Amino acid sequence: MTAFLAPYMPVISLIVLAVVVAIGFIKKVNLGFLSLGVAFILAMLGGLKASAVTGGFSSSMFVTLVGVTFLFGMASQNGTLDLFSKKVVALVGKNTVLIPILMFVLSAFISAIGPGHIAAGILMTTFAMYLAFEMKINPWVTALFAKLGANAGCASPLSLTGILAKELTTKEPISMQFTGANAAHLFLSTLLSGFVFTLIVYIGSKSYKVKADNPLKWSEIPKFNRNQKLTMAAIVIMVICCIGFKLDTGLFAFIMAAVLILLGAADEKAAIKGIPWGTLVFICGVGALVSVIDKLGGITLVSDFLNSFLSEKTSVPIMAATSGILSWVSSTTGVVMPALYPIADQVAQQFTGVNYMELISAITATSFAAAISPLSTGGAIIMSSYSASKETTNEEMNKLFKNLFLLSVANVGVNVLMSALGVFSLGGLFY
Repeated sequence: MTAFLAPYMPVISLIVLAVVVAIGFIKKVNLGFLSLGVAFILAMLGGLKASAVTGGFSSSMFVTLVGVTFLFGMASQNGTLDLFSKKVVALVGKNTVLIPILMFVLSAFISAIGPGHIAAGILMTTFAMYLAFEMKINPWVTALFAKLGANAGCASPLSLTGILAKELTTKEPISMQFTGANAAHLFLSTLLSGFVFTLIVYIGSKSYKVKADNPLKWSEIPKFNRNQKLTMAAIVIMVICCIGFKLDTGLFAFIMAAVLILLGAADEKAAIKGIPWGTLVFICGVGALVSVIDKLGGITLVSDFLNSFLSEKTSVPIMAATSGILSWVSSTTGVVMPALYPIADQVAQQFTGVNYMELISAITATSFAAAISPLSTGGAIIMSSYSASKETTNEEMNKLFKNLFLLSVANVGVNVLMSALGVFSLGGLFY
């Protein structure tokens, strides 16, 4: 039976994905558990081993999410985040309209100076979530601005993405000289991409109308106590070590959490209860299903369909769309860039009117545009932070999952449109 179904598995897998998502939303069940069961059935039908399912369950993402939500759960439980948010709110005053802009700019800056989109995104997204709850503004939209900023600034020459781009373009089969102008082109393209969609979300969510009458005065806010000072010190140390020394954010969060427990600065049991286990299974379970679909050829089917339309005029938007689709199921820096940069070189050689830097800029920007999806670390941390900050239902988490994924699709669509309009050529400014 497996041999009979093999030619049809790519199509079947895509249909199954659509059915699973539909069932999850209609029945309001946890998509993670449903996805794991369905992934195993698909794997058996496609002749894959059980390890194909468990291998698709991202242990690194799971550990990162558990570690960060555990540490920030302690900061929430002992009142640190609440008090810190009040102090920030007191500084901002009634100018609540500046918060989304502040989240984007600060995240982009932190990401650009070295740590990249993952470390900066995790730290700023979590903070933005708690700040939004305190200010009584839309929490997940505020966190989204932080994540968009982290993605927008990540292609600087100092950050991992910019460094990787230079390495990929200076080795076979591409072998081109990656100049400072090239680096600036890539960085500004990704920054522009993030800014454009941030502006769209800012207008669409009417964040410019958000106003909060804030009677808080700095002098009336209590001082941090011992436990809160220790908690803030732990978070600052984590930021320094993860950004400055590029240590793993999730694992280092466990170290800081352990220190706080030993010092009696937080309630361990309360923090463990605050970890959104259901949300973590939700995120990683769906990721495992998509991984199986990828192994069965479903993602390749979609990618090949797009590539069949390549021409001089369509090559940039189609390559951009392909990168966005691949980014929904894989890592931008680990898979998309290494896989598509050499293809971009071939396309640029095939069509004389296509510039290589425009191609890789469109690929990189669109790939990161997809990274706000709940299937990626960025979208996942928004979901986990949201459920850790307040009690949620499966229906609410399904809705958030849908909103984030649709925004991811919209972001990819905007970038494909920008690619078609030649925006990523930047007017030929750098070549």
